[in-house]
Amino acid sequence: MTSMYSNLLAHLQQPTSSVGLETIQGALSHHLAHLSPLPTPLAASAVSAPLFLSHPLTLAKLDTLSTAFRHAVHIKYDLLTKDAEESSLTKALFTRGPRTRLGQWVGALINGLQGGQPIMRLACSTGILMGMNDFEKLRAQKGPAENEVVLSLAEVMDLFRSFQLSSASSSEWEKEFQPMGDHDLLSAALILSSQSLPLVVEDKLKALPLDILGRLLTSTISSAFTSGTFLTSPSALVKLPLLASVAPLSKLSSLTHSVLLDSRPRDGLVTSQETLSSLEAICAQVEMDWNRVSTPADAQRTWLVLKTLLFSTIMISESVLSAAIYVTPCPAPLGLTALRALGHLSFVIQQFGGITPSSNFVELKKAVYLALDVVAGSTRAGEAEDFVSGLLRAQSKAPKDDLAKKAFILACAEQLVPVLKDPRDVFALCEGHLNSPEHRETYESAHSVVLAVLSREDMDGWVSKMVPWYSACLVENSAENGLDTVQLRLAFQTLVKSACRQENAIGWFPVEELIRAIEKYRDDHARAHRLRLALISSVSAVRGVDMLSRILKEVRRVIKGKQEVERLGEEVIERVGDREKAFAIRWWAENRKRLEAEYGQEERALARL
Repeated sequence: MTSMYSNLLAHLQQPTSSVGLETIQGALSHHLAHLSPLPTPLAASAVSAPLFLSHPLTLAKLDTLSTAFRHAVHIKYDLLTKDAEESSLTKALFTRGPRTRLGQWVGALINGLQGGQPIMRLACSTGILMGMNDFEKLRAQKGPAENEVVLSLAEVMDLFRSFQLSSASSSEWEKEFQPMGDHDLLSAALILSSQSLPLVVEDKLKALPLDILGRLLTSTISSAFTSGTFLTSPSALVKLPLLASVAPLSKLSSLTHSVLLDSRPRDGLVTSQETLSSLEAICAQVEMDWNRVSTPADAQRTWLVLKTLLFSTIMISESVLSAAIYVTPCPAPLGLTALRALGHLSFVIQQFGGITPSSNFVELKKAVYLALDVVAGSTRAGEAEDFVSGLLRAQSKAPKDDLAKKAFILACAEQLVPVLKDPRDVFALCEGHLNSPEHRETYESAHSVVLAVLSREDMDGWVSKMVPWYSACLVENSAENGLDTVQLRLAFQTLVKSACRQENAIGWFPVEELIRAIEKYRDDHARAHRLRLALISSVSAVRGVDMLSRILKEVRRVIKGKQEVERLGEEVIERVGDREKAFAIRWWAENRKRLEAEYGQEERALARL
């Protein structure tokens, strides 16, 4: 036994050490990897070492232990690989391979952990599992480490449950669950588990009491955000010791709910609803405090916490809803609760561009649209109406300048328009924002809601009244800072298609409005170009050969430039309906060459259309 090894054992047996934890960690990793023939005695000494078990048992100590075992796996695998490379061919024939030898070594490590306190075994086995997962070639052999992680966590949860049921602690070990240092022991166990459980195969996770684990994770995440009161408590905002661990905890919570919903749907639905309700309560408290606190004490820190809360809510909501849609029937309250939680954070969502089509926040849009799909598909009559009515009532009580809240409501209403009995109630909220591009999110959402209502085929009477007004509105918003080209084209196409379901005169009105606007703004080349493209997009929206002939005649008269000719070709060939297709093809065949000649097109450029 070397003096260095003896010195390490001496330090491990003391409740305090004169050297830092990093030094202990490095020495422990080294000797675990190099100890011959097996590391079982040292693993047993480490898992029961007073240095790590001494009061208070902090996350820093557990992290040190976990990292030491993780690095030991790295060192051992490198040693075995190097030894195999340097061995002669004869020796290699009679010697086990590096992976087999490493598997035996890992088995010896795990044997050394037996009899240790569950939380200590969890830390060590987490390090072993993470170390093996770091090497793709070793992942097929991580089964024993996975088993140890699951068993250790189950024992920790069982001890915590016993502690909760007991009015007085019966042992010093149970006292360790009381808050100590910067984390209580249960939170530390969950943080360790958040590193290792995602690496465990799902079939083994099902052996855990996942409903209880889900509730413990929810409680810990709630504690991390002080149940949403951190805005009114500057000291709490500064501390928040669990904040750095919210991301892995949320990821583990997502995994837990997903597996539980898949394996035990009834328990999964109950636990998921409790989790989303808890998040909703936190977000509601945060919104209420945000409206009361004019200037946060520490703006940078505040926004970091708010963004973390948003990401956590999105991650868990998306996971729950993605799994819940396969449960029949999927309960609408899950979607409603997720939407309400995210709605309370609309002022944070605004900082990421909202949930408009132009937003790049894919995860947010997925979570919101999943929730809206669940609500829209509800088997209970009036679910969507009740939700939208609740949003409108909440908006009426919100500050008038809360544009972020309005944008969120409009984005939700747009998706629910197809299932609302009377979507005109939402229009009152849109009207004031259709000509206000300064707040882009609200502006785009308002137009999207109007177009969604126009797309419904049971709104004919309302559409007839709306066509003249909205045609003028779109022309007004064709300026540089208004709707972009794609939005303007889609808006006019939808409007013309909806108007054409009425009388021909109503169907032709928006087309005529476009033609007048093109003449009016002909000196504003960029605006006129956008309007001409909108007119071209309307070609496929008209009904009947007579109206198609009229609009093509007008397009032929005003069209300019190569891009517009190409867009016209695409519209005629790809998008005109079956009833008008034959006429459209003939018209294009007759006019293509003249258009080429007028605008200097090359034959090849248009032939592909």
